[in-house]
Amino acid sequence: MNFCRCSTVDDLRTTAHTPKMMLWAVFALTFALAGLPLMAQDGSQLPGTPVASSITELSNSSLTTDSSLPGSDATSKDQSAPTQPICGITHLGRCLEDLGSDEKGVFTSPFRARPKDSYWLMPFGAATGLAFAYDAEAAKTLGVDQNRTDIADSITNFGSYYATGAESAGVYFLGLARKDPKLAETGRLSAEAILASGTVTLVVKMAANRQRPLQGNRQGDYWADGTSHWEFDSSFPSDHATASMALARVFAGEYPHWYVAVPAYGFAESVGISRILANQHFPSDVLVGQAIGFLTGGYVLHHHALYCCGRENKLSTKIMSTIDPIADPRTHAVGVSMEIPLGR
Repeated sequence: MNFCRCSTVDDLRTTAHTPKMMLWAVFALTFALAGLPLMAQDGSQLPGTPVASSITELSNSSLTTDSSLPGSDATSKDQSAPTQPICGITHLGRCLEDLGSDEKGVFTSPFRARPKDSYWLMPFGAATGLAFAYDAEAAKTLGVDQNRTDIADSITNFGSYYATGAESAGVYFLGLARKDPKLAETGRLSAEAILASGTVTLVVKMAANRQRPLQGNRQGDYWADGTSHWEFDSSFPSDHATASMALARVFAGEYPHWYVAVPAYGFAESVGISRILANQHFPSDVLVGQAIGFLTGGYVLHHHALYCCGRENKLSTKIMSTIDPIADPRTHAVGVSMEIPLGR
């Protein structure tokens, strides 16, 4: 089954008003920050963090984890220290410790980059560069439609940091009410991933200071007014795309079944595409935001999950490894193709 999201443009032009040095600086920073969580998957564990995961491996340009349920041989060592508190409503201090450890691990991970990280950095960089090149023309071709914008805005409301945070909290408290530790963990780790990825997105936003599609000359310039105008909520990257993908990544990781992964990632993609249709973001804003959310969600799962992810290698790797960029110079179209294995 193939799905393609394409933005047709008349031709490929470079934006004369975009400062080239700033564009390359932001591009390099995006590389570093969007890849932070995956680079940090070096098999080491943060001090004092209970975890039931073995060393991760990179397969087919996808983040995968090989984890076992409590009680298995792989988790016996972790289970031998049950006195350690786990982040939750009764141990809020531990939640702050975990979040602080995540932030430290994420922002120091570029120093642990490995040669094999190039397997995913190169295709991600190519896709991001292609999106940058087509951004302005894609937004111009899309145009402005108030009815479409209203519908898209109603969808994106479910993917904001406030909404995804509330959704995570709802799942957490539902797990507590049902005495389901795995469900409670899903909500807890979702919230943690949303917060951790939000910090990365905020840093990139501050560094990029990019105009939104309907601002200025509508070219998505970076630092268009120099240092005289600076925003925390700039266009690049999309925080809605980041938060919704972080949420989806944790849900799909905790419950690695197609009937969970497809709706979860479908929700994240719907939010991301809606941000473009609402003229709030360029395609590259959404692409990089989703990368940050996906990789940070995987980082949080690897370091803190106790109940996932037995079949994740079989599902997530299959889905993510089938994503391929599409560019047709004859029709000036660009997009992606993805296959979803529904057999198992």
